[in-house]
Amino acid sequence: MTGATRLELRLVARRRGRLVLFLSRKALLFSGVAVAALAFGVSTASASAPEFSFHASAWGSQVHVGKVVKSGRSALTVLGCTSALGVTHSNTAVGVHVPKALSSGTIKTTAASLTTKTGVAASSSAATEHASLLGGVVKATAIKSVSTTSHNTSAGTFKTSAAGTRFVNLVVGGHAIAGTPAPNTKIMLPGIGYVVLNQQKSHIGATSAGMSVTAIHLVVTVGSKQAKLGTEVNVSVAHSSLNGPIEGVLNGLAFGSSARAGSTVKAGRSFPEYMPCLGTKGKTRKNTGAGTTIPGLLKSGTITDTANGTVSSTQVFGETSSTIQQVSLLSGAITASVVKADVTANGNPPALGDNSSFIGLHVAGHPGIGDNVPVNTKLGLPGIGTLWLHKQVKTANGITVIMIQLIIGSKNNPAGLPKGARVNVGYAHVGVS
Repeated sequence: MTGATRLELRLVARRRGRLVLFLSRKALLFSGVAVAALAFGVSTASASAPEFSFHASAWGSQVHVGKVVKSGRSALTVLGCTSALGVTHSNTAVGVHVPKALSSGTIKTTAASLTTKTGVAASSSAATEHASLLGGVVKATAIKSVSTTSHNTSAGTFKTSAAGTRFVNLVVGGHAIAGTPAPNTKIMLPGIGYVVLNQQKSHIGATSAGMSVTAIHLVVTVGSKQAKLGTEVNVSVAHSSLNGPIEGVLNGLAFGSSARAGSTVKAGRSFPEYMPCLGTKGKTRKNTGAGTTIPGLLKSGTITDTANGTVSSTQVFGETSSTIQQVSLLSGAITASVVKADVTANGNPPALGDNSSFIGLHVAGHPGIGDNVPVNTKLGLPGIGTLWLHKQVKTANGITVIMIQLIIGSKNNPAGLPKGARVNVGYAHVGVS
């Protein structure tokens, strides 16, 4: 028997950079032998690189006495939590001066997520010029800390490194120290305390790794005129870490209410709860308050905001919610027994859900409005502005719901707010990247 075999190649899905292909064979034979897809070198799904969560931060210096911060983290750079490669943040400060404790010249910091020859990495660095601690007890012309956490794709292993960390013209207690000290070199300072040079701490696990490098960590254990007991000085601190492979990175926020006019905050986010980028390990985080009052504008009973998320190599799921009891807006013009914003994101790209609801909703002048108000209902309020009910915004990666949003459109409104002011009640957002 003779015949011909025709192969049909169709694109059936696209997911996070992966092209999923379907290869079908028509019911024809070639010399009685079926032609296999593999003979053409075609895979049914092209592999995608595993996804990781990158974390990195760096700063030049910090001084505190016990729990009292005398000087915060200078030139702080934070990568945050991201799954995106090729992200770089940097910061610079002209110098720091803390009487009797620390002085320095220019500080430069960086934090980045990188592609390497063998896989991926998170990296940070902190370079400080002309550092002098306790009036010169410890000093150096230049110091640089570097922290890199990497993952080898083919081997499936993590690695941490402080390569690039260096000291120039280091002097401790009047004694010059050549080159870069070995990791965790501790030197006693008589009548003062001690200093740890090139302080390093790292961990490597099956699904995560991280490293912190502090060039100089000075601790005062003997109080004197020179320095108070409990003083600690850190110079050139760099941290990096990786988690994964993971299905995705979460982001989310829930809060009860807020009010602002342009860049001016009239009332901040009440009892906010944030979603950690790696979730909550399935446990619900909760922030609860007795209620909120914005004179002439808003009054409510108990507010409960929550976040719950799970991130693993096979799953990413997040849910945030804000529940507000006994809401009264504009002196009773808008009321509800319960307002609840509740959103979910499952998978990557995520399937998005909206489980939000009203109980006892009433809007003066709009008798047709009830609990089952349609999503994105927009109402005009004469002499006030625009009212949105169950406002919903969806993107490819996330969902945001604001159950009540009032936008002031009239200068002479009962609340006395400027035109353009926005009031939100019942806010919930969740997303996956």
